Amino acid sequence: MPIAGRITGAALAAAAVVTIAACQGQSVAANQVSPAPSTSAAAAKALASPDATPGSGTAARPAAPATTPAATPAATKSKAADRLVACSAANSKVTVNTISRPINHLALTVTNTGSKRCAVYSAPALRFDEDQSATQVVQDSVPQSVVMLEPGQSAYAGIRISSADGSGDHGRTARNLEVHFSNRSGDGSTGTPAHLTLPQGTYIDDSAAVTYWQSDLQDAIKW
Repeated sequence: MPIAGRITGAALAAAAVVTIAACQGQSVAANQVSPAPSTSAAAAKALASPDATPGSGTAARPAAPATTPAATPAATKSKAADRLVACSAANSKVTVNTISRPINHLALTVTNTGSKRCAVYSAPALRFDEDQSATQVVQDSVPQSVVMLEPGQSAYAGIRISSADGSGDHGRTARNLEVHFSNRSGDGSTGTPAHLTLPQGTYIDDSAAVTYWQSDLQDAIKW
C-alpha cells in the first residue's frame, strides 16, 4: 500500500475512536443525573395523614375543643347573694325591751329561729300605733357590713323614743310597735312584719329614731 493511503486510513481510524469515546462520555454523564423527587417528605407525610383534606395537599388542623367559660368571682358572689334569705317575722323572733342606760331608749332584738342563715338589711322601719310615717333612722349608725344571722343568732337596733331634755314635740304614750324588715336594696320592706306590744308607759315624741341593725347590743344603744 502506498504511504499516503496508510496515513489516510490511520487518520480515519483515530477519528472514529474519538467519536465513540465522546458518545460514551455523554451517555455516562446522562446516567449520573438523579431525577428530582416528585413529592417532598413533608408533603408525603401530610398526604399519608388520615386528617388530610383531598385536593389540599396539607393536613387539616383538628378543631379546638369547645370550652365552658369559668364562673367569675363576681358572678359567683352575685348568685350566692340571690340565694340569701332576708330575716323577717316568718323566720325570726322580734322582741322590744326597756334599758336603764341610756335613758329614753328601747332595745329591739331579732333572733333567727329558722334553719338557714338570714340577713338583716339596713335599719328596721318602725311605726308606733297608727303613725302614718316610719320613724326616722340614725344615719351615722351604718355598720361596716350587712349583719348575717346563723340559726340562733341575734341582731340589735337601738330606739331613741324621746329627747333627753324634753324638747321634742308631740309627746304621747305609745302602746304598739310595728316592725318592718328592709329588703336588700334598702328601698322597701320584705317578708312579714312583726307586731309588738310596747313596755307599759312608753313615752315617745317627734325626736324618736332607730339605728341600723348591729351585731352587738352596745353598738346599737350608743346613739
